[in-house]
Amino acid sequence: MEPTILNQRYHLVELVGAGGMATVYRAYDQLLERYVAVKFLREPYASNPAFRQRFLEEARAAARLDHPHIVRLYDVGEDEQHRPYIIMEMVEGEDLKAVIRRSGPLSVPRALELARQICAGVGHAHRASLIHCDLKPQNILVTPEGEIKVADFGIARAFQGDIDTSKPEEKVIWGSPHYISPEQATGRTPTPASDVYSIGVIMYEMLSGVPPFHDPDPTTLVMKHLREEPAPLTSLNPRIPPMLEWLVRKVLSKEPANRYRNADQLGIAIDEYQRQGAVTTAPHHSATSATPPPPTTVSSLTTPVPDVQEHEVSLHQRQEGPDWILWALLVVAAVTVIGLIPLWGYVYQIYTTTDPIPTVLPVVNTLTPEPDIEMVSVPNLVSLSATDAQRLAESLGLQIQVLGEQEASNARPGAILEQTPNSGTQVPVDSTISVVIAAGRVFVLPDVVGYQLDVIQGGLESEGLLLKIDEIRDTTPKGQVLKSDPSAGTQVRAGNTVTLTVSGGMDLPLGLNVNLNNQIILEQAQVSQLELHSGEMLPVTLRWRCIKALDRSYKVFIHVQTMDFQLITQQDIEPVNGIRPTNTWTPGEIINDPHQLPIPDNTPAGTYQVRVGLYDPEDRLPVVEPGQAQVVDDTIFITQIEVVP
Repeated sequence: MEPTILNQRYHLVELVGAGGMATVYRAYDQLLERYVAVKFLREPYASNPAFRQRFLEEARAAARLDHPHIVRLYDVGEDEQHRPYIIMEMVEGEDLKAVIRRSGPLSVPRALELARQICAGVGHAHRASLIHCDLKPQNILVTPEGEIKVADFGIARAFQGDIDTSKPEEKVIWGSPHYISPEQATGRTPTPASDVYSIGVIMYEMLSGVPPFHDPDPTTLVMKHLREEPAPLTSLNPRIPPMLEWLVRKVLSKEPANRYRNADQLGIAIDEYQRQGAVTTAPHHSATSATPPPPTTVSSLTTPVPDVQEHEVSLHQRQEGPDWILWALLVVAAVTVIGLIPLWGYVYQIYTTTDPIPTVLPVVNTLTPEPDIEMVSVPNLVSLSATDAQRLAESLGLQIQVLGEQEASNARPGAILEQTPNSGTQVPVDSTISVVIAAGRVFVLPDVVGYQLDVIQGGLESEGLLLKIDEIRDTTPKGQVLKSDPSAGTQVRAGNTVTLTVSGGMDLPLGLNVNLNNQIILEQAQVSQLELHSGEMLPVTLRWRCIKALDRSYKVFIHVQTMDFQLITQQDIEPVNGIRPTNTWTPGEIINDPHQLPIPDNTPAGTYQVRVGLYDPEDRLPVVEPGQAQVVDDTIFITQIEVVP
């Protein structure tokens, strides 16, 4: 991107995000000396008066909001091409969707804490008579400290009756299909309860790892919000408490009147749940009841109070005349007490009688104790997309194996039709779930090489593709896609696996797994700087794993050689600068071993190889298995470096 200065003040640095209507850049505010986010309206919307007006409404709406959990708006303007832009607070971190993809399902305490912060920010907007209308994980930013920032009030609008539904632009269904409320989907005027529904969808996704509804066709997806009930949270995540399941189902009610009226009320309910705990706040209903009776207020989350009128009637009845029932109960009680006297005597006789103590023979356990195996409950994957099923299974430590495709008229393409074993089955961690998916449409895989993974991942997964990410060490920016398998132009369909080779940057360690004499494994090596000047220090960190105790101390040698093996410089030292000699290592122990090797002054510019190994005064420790490394004369090749003028 060419350097651009907006309004003689904002220096655009890099593109950080792109949505359907706008693009966002990181920029430097030269006046106030701080980084900000610049959001441009994209073409063709920038030249459309209706969309331009809506974009400016975003600025006016967001300018009224000042809350720690809402992204702040600083400025608004137009560039030389008359593209409108707004200047916002630059939030470091990632969006909630990325958090869920990486860590979902989230733990209950973390999900509730994030939901509480979302409610706090959105509740502030509701008190200012504004509805977000497009709440989704992509519009919720999470700072490195775990703080929430709600962003993108791009379609927020006042709900005080100022919407002219006769205008064509007001008839548009605003919102994202995965998170849209039923009333928005049918064209009804959104209310704060519409945002509450979207927060409920986000809570469901945080707790299960997947949205409650999914379909590649947006129209079909919207109809699911209108007609279908989501799968029980406990079928996707057995760790969900029953009361939390009930709370999320209340928020996902089809009718707005059955939800909490605004985000503040939902926040209070979450606070109450966190304070009292799932046990004391559980609704009182039969265990076999399909739908728990929903309380109408937050206070009704607690134990219900008995009916006062019923209590007064029974008290009045007892005060009229003799209470014959009471006298009858007294007689029964007296007879019962008298009848217990012989029983007491019998018990006393047995208690005072001394019986010989039987000899207890020792029991010899002839069974070999089984090692502790971590077991998990198989989740219900049927009807989930292949991508969501894979993510859910991996979050529980399970694997997915696609056995094949099957034509189905009652399932969306790429959805899971069958699974083995069935949901609820207890299996060991790392077990494989075999699935059959509904045949999906065939399409051509686009060229994604050169793009950042987080930019293209959502689009590929929305097509039902299973992504396998292979991260390697590379000089290109971290997260950049280097290769796809199959390659661009190949015909693929939902359920197919696409392997993406992605740059892990220079800080990613090199996997080696070299076996030295069946005693030590050189697992990894990390060289964070591959281009140096003569006289600089070459940082090398080695990761050793001891598999068998050594009776002598070996030194680590690090050689920098020309490509034809002429030695330029070397370092010979005991591991960890002599602090951890090898004869002190114990089996199973891992030793991180950092080194700094000086490159001699006047070293000619060129390409050099770095090799390492272990030796004692007698000989080098022999390599018996090279692993992923190249080995020559028991020296292990690590990497190449460039010495530059």
